[in-house]
Formats: sequence, C-alpha cells, structure tokens
Amino acid sequence: MFLDEVGDMGAELQAKVLRVLERQSFYPVGAEHPRTTHARVIAATHRPLEELVRNGVFREDLYFRLKVVQIDVPALRERKGDVPDLTQHLMAKICKKLHQDVTAISPEVVRALQGYDWPGNVRELENALTRAAVLARGPVIGIQHVTLGSLEGDGTREAGDPVGDSLEAVEAAHVRRILERTGGNKRQAARVLGISRPRLDRIMKKYDLITPE
Repeated sequence: MFLDEVGDMGAELQAKVLRVLERQSFYPVGAEHPRTTHARVIAATHRPLEELVRNGVFREDLYFRLKVVQIDVPALRERKGDVPDLTQHLMAKICKKLHQDVTAISPEVVRALQGYDWPGNVRELENALTRAAVLARGPVIGIQHVTLGSLEGDGTREAGDPVGDSLEAVEAAHVRRILERTGGNKRQAARVLGISRPRLDRIMKKYDLITPE
C-alpha cells in the first residue's frame, strides 16, 4: 500500500493509520467486523518528518513505524540524466490515457527538458508532457508544443521562444492560446494548463478572456 505525502496527514488520520499498522486490521466503511491486512506499506513525503515530529505536528510513534528502510530520492534537477527515460515512460502512460499515439519526441524537446530545473519534479514533467501531447494532436512532439514553468512562476515560457515582457502578458497570452487550441473547451484547457476549472475561470475574468467562437 503506497501512502503519498504522509507529512500532510492530519492528526486524526495519523492515529487511524497507526492503528492499522499496529493491529493489522481495519473496518471497511459500513462493516460490522474488522478485516485483517498484511499489506506492505511504502510511504513518501517531500516534507522533513523529523522536524515535524520535533514540532509536534507528526506523531513520533507513527514516524518510527514507517521508518524501517529509508530511501532518499534526489530532486529531478539533480538527476537530469533520468529525464529521457522518464519522458518515454510518462508519454506512454499519457498516450494511453488520452487515446493518442505519439511516436516521436524531437531531440530539441529532449534537450529543453534536460536543461530545465523542474521545481515541481516528476509531477511537473508529467504535466508538461500531457500539455504537449494535447497541443500536438499528432504523432510528433515538437518544441512549439512544450511550455516550461508554471503560470505563477517567473520562468513561464514557451520552450522555443524568448520570455515575454511581463508575467501578466505571458500568462494572458498563454491561456488565450490554449483556449484557442482546445476550441474553447474549458475543461480540456484547464487540464492542459495543469490547473482547476475554477482557477481557469478566475484567470479568464482577470484578463477579460472569452472562449473562441
């Protein structure tokens, strides 16, 4: 059983997880009798659990229950040699989800991906590739389909273009371009941008953007 971002667990959930690990049993929703489990638990977090324990935010007993074997995974910017392999793996996953057949990623795109620092790590890489696959609408991912950086960061830019004059100008132009390429479909545009639908609505209102006819 994989528990992601355990450092973000609230106190009540921490207590429940600890009970399951100690007793190896749990009550399914609506059940009258417990069920036993022998699941092997793998937990992940980007937060310093030792510090959270010292500050009383994370339970010490749960921390030691989870910390049997610790594996430290370096940030993606520290292992850029993994980017090509990760790109191939993630693109296969994305194509299956989007029912799209991408057969090639240009060398220029691979160089751009390896040259970026990926503050959002693998999740950001997957989001960038999903966006590129949707924009490409074809078998080849080109540099014109790749956007690096987030809408709220200082580095938002098209991978093949220079940075715009201001963050606001880049944000407005980028959202307008995505809306045009998705035919005004807000749900699809939000997925490409990696944001929620309500946030997209707020951005459109901020810049007085309308969906294309």
